[in-house]
Amino acid sequence: MIPTEDASARKREIEEKLKQEQDTLSFIRENLEKSDQLTKGMVSILSSFESRLVQLENSIIPVHKQTENLQRLQENVDKTLSCLDHVISYYHVAKDTDKIIREGPAGRLNEYLACIAKIQKAVEYFQDNNPDSPELNTVKARFEKGKELLEAEFRALLTRYSKPVPPVLILDAIGVDDELEVQEEVTLEHLPEAVLQDIICISGWLVEYGRNQGNHQGAVSLWSAQFS
Repeated sequence: MIPTEDASARKREIEEKLKQEQDTLSFIRENLEKSDQLTKGMVSILSSFESRLVQLENSIIPVHKQTENLQRLQENVDKTLSCLDHVISYYHVAKDTDKIIREGPAGRLNEYLACIAKIQKAVEYFQDNNPDSPELNTVKARFEKGKELLEAEFRALLTRYSKPVPPVLILDAIGVDDELEVQEEVTLEHLPEAVLQDIICISGWLVEYGRNQGNHQGAVSLWSAQFS
């Protein structure tokens, strides 16, 4: 038989171990409860975060769509304003070109032709879009005035710089009367290069846009006559 003292010691040892196990079990239970609380807290936070994300998305999507609509509207407004500026510019052509047209093309041929080109575009615009507009008559009159001054400049250049060609040079050029005696040496004077280029430029414009071939051909005839 086990002595009474040994049995008591064994019992105390078992009770101490049991108490330790109970303490451990209580500690584990407390930690599990805390872990469960933390898990519930995390789930709650994540659920709240997800809900806020959904709300944010629902708020951003309409704003994004509105922004796209505003951008399209802005683009349409810019295009409309650009078209309006382009159209309005035709109504200012007569005023903007008045001074240059009245002063004529002398010494500023390229600028003058650029003004006439603007006037011509304005005429075409009003003819196509507003043929009853009084502005059409205004720009038409300005175009005709510009054309008249170009023709006048063409004639003036020919008259100022063209010189008659002696008959002896013409006969010599075509090989007629080889025995014709030349009393003195005669040279053919050419037009200055700048003047020649202006004449060519004006002549080309009159042929293409002048619509008054009689006057232009008469001017060319004048030029030819002065060399004959």
